Amino acid sequence: MHIYNYLNRTILYMLIFLSMISIGCKETETPENPYDNVNYNTGNNNTEENPDPTSIQGLHKNIFSKKCALSGCHDGTFEPDFRTIQSSYASMVYQPVIKNTVNEIDTFALRVIPFDSQNSFLHERITTNTTEYMPSNAVRLPQSDINNIISWIDNGAKDENGNVPVKPNLPPNIVFIAATDPTIFAIRYDTIRAGGSILNPFLVPANTPFSILYSCTDALDGADSTDVANFTNCKIKFSYDKNDFTNATTINSSFLFSQFWYNPLNTNLWPIGTIIYFRIYINDGQHATDTEFPRNESPEYYKTYCSFYVQ
Repeated sequence: MHIYNYLNRTILYMLIFLSMISIGCKETETPENPYDNVNYNTGNNNTEENPDPTSIQGLHKNIFSKKCALSGCHDGTFEPDFRTIQSSYASMVYQPVIKNTVNEIDTFALRVIPFDSQNSFLHERITTNTTEYMPSNAVRLPQSDINNIISWIDNGAKDENGNVPVKPNLPPNIVFIAATDPTIFAIRYDTIRAGGSILNPFLVPANTPFSILYSCTDALDGADSTDVANFTNCKIKFSYDKNDFTNATTINSSFLFSQFWYNPLNTNLWPIGTIIYFRIYINDGQHATDTEFPRNESPEYYKTYCSFYVQ
């Protein structure tokens, strides 16, 4: 009887063990990726397989998803986000740019401006003669693709339902930054940089008065724009860390003239031999969040451009 019970228990344990192995070795099903299946049906007699190539559906299917939404690129890692039609549209139309020039001459404020391809940064990125063209590190887009993008923009950059977007109340922009002596522009400290490179901090002697001034505008709002003199909450924050401004020193700016605000400073506020990073904040009085430049998402060279070394 004891042997019989022992064998029964042994067989039971073996069955449980084998069952556990079977469960543990079962292939785990991969969860469905919501971005794998995109509905390209426009509802305008265009099939899902063949959307109008000049529509946002056609652009996404033929260009953005194939040539731009690659791993580590516009796959949600950073904007524009080309994973879906909706994310493509929302992160392009009337959206401000982070990097606003590719040739250091022409500047752009928005990625896509309906009815205006020439002033849309998307157009600049796909047609530029510089090495800053998009798709990055890939073959340039064929002219047919470029023409389809231009056609979409110049026909109003319509959404997937064929609607022309309503222009939002856009935040103001910072368009020029300089560091000068207190008398303004007799000395341009921001042009005196370590190693002579604009990628390095500019140099200011210790115990020296100087001013940081900046020009800003709300011109993108057209007739609804706010006069720069009436901007609110204009200030500059200073930090030893280019990515952390949570405990930064904040100094309010004063209106100077035209589109300029400024901060009179003295390098005796900081120890000799330190690099100080600064960010500028403005508000047109119509937004809950201030315009910030540079931002954490900005390219590194903007962060070092907005910095100085106390000699």
